[in-house]
Amino acid sequence: MASRLELPLRGSANLISIANPQPTCRLSKKSKTIRRYEYIYSMKGFLILALTISSLANFSQSTGETFLKEIHQRFFRGPCPCYTFSQKNTHYRNDSIIGNSVWHEAVQFPDKFRINFGGKTDSNFVVFKNDSVFRYRKGRFVKSRRDSNTLLLLLGGMFYREWNDVKKRVNDAGYNLSVSSEQTWQGKEVFVIGAKVGDETSNQFWIDKKTGRGLSNIKKNGPDIMDMRFEEHRDWCKGYVETRVSFRRNGKLEQVEQYYDIAPCNTFPE
Repeated sequence: MASRLELPLRGSANLISIANPQPTCRLSKKSKTIRRYEYIYSMKGFLILALTISSLANFSQSTGETFLKEIHQRFFRGPCPCYTFSQKNTHYRNDSIIGNSVWHEAVQFPDKFRINFGGKTDSNFVVFKNDSVFRYRKGRFVKSRRDSNTLLLLLGGMFYREWNDVKKRVNDAGYNLSVSSEQTWQGKEVFVIGAKVGDETSNQFWIDKKTGRGLSNIKKNGPDIMDMRFEEHRDWCKGYVETRVSFRRNGKLEQVEQYYDIAPCNTFPE
């Protein structure tokens, strides 16, 4: 769960294109590949633990802000805060598979996320921490840049932050909390934060009204529309985890991720 993250337009299936540091086929230059990894994971880039909500029927749902605030208040400090996992990636270009890779990752809410590219002890990795991302190559620090990782916030990190902080971060990320809608997607009733019906380009987060699980996150990235879809889940650690996620750019599938060996942890691997 890199450098290029893209979300598909609603109604199309598209993933993020992530190059593999050690792919089974040549994808791109290493520096550009790692940059793409960072971007994908600034949006999602990791397996996300989210609290299962048995039913959202009692939430007022008058605005995106009201909906999100009530979820935050009800499940504050609910999810397990630290866990590790591995993931198998399938990389796509022009609807064809171009490579496979395996990553090993760790998450600690509210704002820590690490990706090791290759083996668990390989020295090529990135660390998201304190609103920044730090890149390492062969165990040596390369550079850092600002990145608040909004998706980590939406899918777990917000339950370990105060509401005013959450609200500011979501607004700063370009989601309009005064806009919302109720729609259906793949047979599910969903609550959409940030967009009205028919809006396929505004930043928006789709939530299953029955379970409270995140189903999709759409976000603009320059001229592109990135779409991350959380396609499969399982109950785990007082909540649930995603087990399959796909990424699309402008409706084109770029990456599919499958997660395994999910385990709680006591300390985050700095």
